[in-house]
Amino acid sequence: MDNQDVRPLFSPESDHASLVERSRGIKMAAEVGLARSSRDRHWSRALRRRLLLLRRGTASDDCGCQNEALTSSKVGGDMGVGANEEEAVEVEARVRALQRLVPGGEELGTERLFEETADYIEALRVQVSAMRALACLLDELRERRG
Repeated sequence: MDNQDVRPLFSPESDHASLVERSRGIKMAAEVGLARSSRDRHWSRALRRRLLLLRRGTASDDCGCQNEALTSSKVGGDMGVGANEEEAVEVEARVRALQRLVPGGEELGTERLFEETADYIEALRVQVSAMRALACLLDELRERRG
């Protein structure tokens, strides 16, 4: 066997590719767990649909649910009488940013978006707690091995 046949087991390129692959796998597993944690919520259905489409290779943001999309009139109506236009524009921008953060949020009106956001945050909090517990367990196992 000559030197050309011997390749390093760990090269910077393969380490990076492996890390990216593992990272994607962990992210997908976390999203699957998150989607399964709250089956009756809009964000959960949107997340499951996105994961299914990713597996098929055809990603889309449409979750198949009825669209309650935010309109300027809905935001203005929520602001109350006497609200100035700048405040309404700022609130609308923040609501749209929130819609992008919550899976399926683009299809929701303001009130439903807030309900879904609260549920999504709680599910994320539980998931982070579970991941921290797993990380502690893995650290303890590593320490025992030496």
